[in-house]
Amino acid sequence: MQVGTFMTRDPITVSEETSMKDAMLLLRTHKIRHLPVANGKHLVGLVSDRDIRRASPSLLSGIGKTKYEQILDDTIVARIMTREPFTVGENTSVQEAVRVLVERKFGSLPVVTGTDLVGIFTEIDALKVLLDQLNDAGAQTG
Repeated sequence: MQVGTFMTRDPITVSEETSMKDAMLLLRTHKIRHLPVANGKHLVGLVSDRDIRRASPSLLSGIGKTKYEQILDDTIVARIMTREPFTVGENTSVQEAVRVLVERKFGSLPVVTGTDLVGIFTEIDALKVLLDQLNDAGAQTG
């Protein structure tokens, strides 16, 4: 089994100039946790919901809502993203990709051909593979 079979193809991406606010809205709207950062098709980074939360000011610190919104609008993804994220290819085995996710405690792996982004393999994709395997095993025993 290869990553290319189970990855999400043509994932939603942002550019380095995308604001934290716009990235946050994309994550919420599409119910995802990871956004590859690309320059055209060229992968340049990865930003997660956790990166955005970590970089966001706390409203509990006394900062006003207007200032909070301004910071989210003015801070671009390039300032908070992971540059040169760990990647895999479409032909990487699912077992190897899952091993990387577990050992490095990653939530996702961008999938590239050369430096071009072709997909993303996430924890959810790995769980879908497991579910398929469990369903197949159950069908064989039942």
